[in-house]
Amino acid sequence: MYVTVSGSGEYRVIQFVEQHRIPNTKKKKTKVIETVGNYEKMLAEDPDIMEKLRAEAKKRTQEKKNAKQPAQVEIKKELLNDISQSHTSYHIGHSVILQMWKDLAIDTFFAKHLAKRYPRKVQEAIFSLVLHRMLVPQSIRATHRDLPFYAGVRCYHKDLYYQVLDVLDELSDDLMNHLYKQFEQKTERSGPVAYYDVTTFSFESVQAGELRMFGYSKDHKNNEVQVVMGLLMDNQGIPISYQLFPGNTMDQRTLKDTVSELKQRYNMDKIVIVADRGLNCKDNLAMLVEKGHDFVISYSLKKAPAYIKEVALNEGDWQTVKAEGQGKVYYRSKIIEYLLDVKVELTEEERKALPKRPGRPRKYKTIQIPVHIHVTWEAKRAAKDRKYREKSVEKAQEAVDQPSKLKSSVKRGRNQYIHFDADTEGIELDEAKIQEQAMYDDYYAIITNQLDLTTAEVIGTYCGLWQIEESFRVLKTDLRSRPVFVWTDAHIRGHFVLCFLSLCLMRYLQYRVKKSTGLSISCDALSQSMDEAIVTALGHYPDIQLVPSNISQTYLTIQKAMKMPELLTIMTRSEFKKITQLDLNKNYNL
Repeated sequence: MYVTVSGSGEYRVIQFVEQHRIPNTKKKKTKVIETVGNYEKMLAEDPDIMEKLRAEAKKRTQEKKNAKQPAQVEIKKELLNDISQSHTSYHIGHSVILQMWKDLAIDTFFAKHLAKRYPRKVQEAIFSLVLHRMLVPQSIRATHRDLPFYAGVRCYHKDLYYQVLDVLDELSDDLMNHLYKQFEQKTERSGPVAYYDVTTFSFESVQAGELRMFGYSKDHKNNEVQVVMGLLMDNQGIPISYQLFPGNTMDQRTLKDTVSELKQRYNMDKIVIVADRGLNCKDNLAMLVEKGHDFVISYSLKKAPAYIKEVALNEGDWQTVKAEGQGKVYYRSKIIEYLLDVKVELTEEERKALPKRPGRPRKYKTIQIPVHIHVTWEAKRAAKDRKYREKSVEKAQEAVDQPSKLKSSVKRGRNQYIHFDADTEGIELDEAKIQEQAMYDDYYAIITNQLDLTTAEVIGTYCGLWQIEESFRVLKTDLRSRPVFVWTDAHIRGHFVLCFLSLCLMRYLQYRVKKSTGLSISCDALSQSMDEAIVTALGHYPDIQLVPSNISQTYLTIQKAMKMPELLTIMTRSEFKKITQLDLNKNYNL
């Protein structure tokens, strides 16, 4: 900054001005900071006015430079004999979660739907449970213990966090509707494709209830009660909705309720359900077709009708792909056209048109669904299938060698290769069964009623199913969603709403990072980078300076993807709040 005289004649004026270099050029731009007054008049009143104003300009310049420098905090070297003398550190990674919270208007949703009594407390408690579930998933008791160490998070009485589970249970449907609309607007959710799968979550208990029931456990915890979850996911790997079922519900029975709810809730006239072979039964396929939906589902050739097996294993009609330069076939495919016989319920008009006969009136009719079964053969799959089968045969041989440990009621897995009678006498390997199974080592099949799709398109659609399997892994490992610390049915349902919301946010964060940077970062890496980010408060409140540490490159990538302001190496409280949206006054109950 300097002083200059501009103008001409008696109209000359004294001004404070600055010069700034125009980026990427050698030119400078002059900016008038202040016009002091008429030069002639001020010089007549004080002959030394220019020297005084130059000194003032120099002072202002120095003050402006000092304002840009980090504040100096005086740190005295003293013996540390009182905990009040140590510097406090706070976690700040949840500022990313807060950014998503506002970006998806979740704060607006809760403000609208919560009761007028203590809405702010309940909203903050819900956010606290979500951030802890995403960063360090533990019990509510552990969450309440850790909250004081999170910047900008107010800690309430522990009972409030348990009451929040009841609130989440009541708002679950509305919350899923809100998230569905937000993700439709903010992600590239394409078409009506929905991936569906089922898993189980076991309790560390044998006490049954409305949801807690014994059933077949996918985690091999058959000695504990469990709950069954059916999860729907879109093409971006972001959850659409979920449903809970009693622990003794079979996988096949969950699909009908879930699809009906999806159509009713989101007004989706046509859905393409993609699922694994565990959901493949005639009732499910008939239901989907009857409701006007499509399906792409894994198909077991081993359990197929004789006609399908014969055509699939026939050497004719294959589309082959050969390895370049070798002439060997490493991949081939064929499409089998088939009419699938399924039973569907008669309409009211059809029932009335039936001729009157003694006995119960007929409720169902048999229809034929035209389907395509896409069969593929891949050379590299043969080795994998053969290795898996040989391992099962090896275990079966061990069972044959120890017949006293074999139960005749068990005829699955390795025991499918064993021939025995009810009293376990004369046990031997079923060589015919082993050879029959070996015929299907190289083959894989997918069934669909979308007759216009090529095999490559069907496989491309089906391959997205891995994301829902990964989502279950994230739920069970990264988010630790097993409900071992809640007991009432309302709290169990509220707990899964909390886990579902956390999963949605984690997947949305992955989507934003991938779209912004092209990087695919695991949920575990995202969670770890956010949990490790901290700031240390230097000085004494309220005159403190905040210094970030443990900031990883992954965390900086997340901030950039979420379009958050960049951190400074040292910040005042106001700067910290502006950048992270975290208010440290809450940590001091102000």
